[in-house]
Amino acid sequence: MNAAISAGKTSLATILSEDLGTTAFYEKVEDMPMLEKFYSAGEDSRLALAFPLQIAFLNYRYDQLRKGLYLAEKGERNTVYDSSLLSDGLMAGNLFRRGEFPAEEYDLYQNLSQNMQSNVSGHPFSGFPDLVIYLDMSFETMLDHIQERGRDMEDIRKDATLVDYYKSVWTTYKNWAASYSQSALVTIDMDNTDFVHNEDDRNRVLDVIESRLVDLGLLTKKEFRDIKHKRGV
Repeated sequence: MNAAISAGKTSLATILSEDLGTTAFYEKVEDMPMLEKFYSAGEDSRLALAFPLQIAFLNYRYDQLRKGLYLAEKGERNTVYDSSLLSDGLMAGNLFRRGEFPAEEYDLYQNLSQNMQSNVSGHPFSGFPDLVIYLDMSFETMLDHIQERGRDMEDIRKDATLVDYYKSVWTTYKNWAASYSQSALVTIDMDNTDFVHNEDDRNRVLDVIESRLVDLGLLTKKEFRDIKHKRGV
């Protein structure tokens, strides 16, 4: 998955992995205690913690990637990640452009990220997933989702300056999606889609994603038919 904050990545990762019968890897907030400190004092805390937080995320993703490659060696295909190294790079770049990630630290982060991606347990890895699912939404929808999620550290009612930060994150992802060409991309319109509560929307989204997996040779037509039959479609 690749999407701005609170777009529905975790929900869709669960739905998709269950439909495919494969493993999902999640970004768990409880595994990142530094994140709350990152939000705690606006620009000052982002500037102070951008480097260690992004290194923590890099290490987290690297560990997930190694586990995913191990599963692939054992024959499991189409593991699902609710976020990725791609997303981490976008968030880091946004902080750098905002002047909240010192240049020397940002350069070191980029070099380390590239080196870690280039070889995972002896496997050449380009850093790009076989298929990226981009959850697109308006900025207003993104803010609504953030507030509905109910995390104190993200609450714009407690820190109105977060709106500007969120807008920069949203813009970063929009610009990225408009030019991404390194691997296959499926875009889901989240302003008009509710795959959590609406079964028709859920089936439509799953069909779009899985038919793309068929096109890419990552799912056979028979497997796709069997999956749809199991869903009752």
